[in-house]
Amino acid sequence: MIGDAVLRWLFALVVAAMLTAFAALLVTGRYVNEGPVLLTLTDEHGLHEGDVFVLTGWAAGMLSLLGLLLARRR
Repeated sequence: MIGDAVLRWLFALVVAAMLTAFAALLVTGRYVNEGPVLLTLTDEHGLHEGDVFVLTGWAAGMLSLLGLLLARRR
């Protein structure tokens, strides 16, 4: 049914937006385990070791969400 597919995509969009927002908060904020700077972007900003972990988790979550959306129903 068309309505079910639209609802599934809407729920997926909400999950993706929340996952992205939380990852952005972690990457732009300061936290205990951010680790050493791997790449300096400006004098006050850079890519920390902990950011790589956050971005990897974000990518895994997004790929899992995509897998759930594209999996054929049985």
